[in-house]
Amino acid sequence: MVNFSAAVAEPFRQQNPDFSMLDLKSHYRGYRYASETIKMLPEKPDGMLLAEIFQQIARLGAIYPVSLPVPSQ
Repeated sequence: MVNFSAAVAEPFRQQNPDFSMLDLKSHYRGYRYASETIKMLPEKPDGMLLAEIFQQIARLGAIYPVSLPVPSQ
């Protein structure tokens, strides 16, 4: 599990070498909260807004927040 976590954290560490496992947990916990919240909306926002919402919520609990580029569609 440690190797997997290190591999998943690598893109974040390229932008911020201080990115920790707690930041990684916070990122994915925020992503989960955002996805569950979006499911409750009567109408889903467009793709770019949705990606920005996910990034904003995923950064909330981070010690060293890092924003990855939003994937283009």
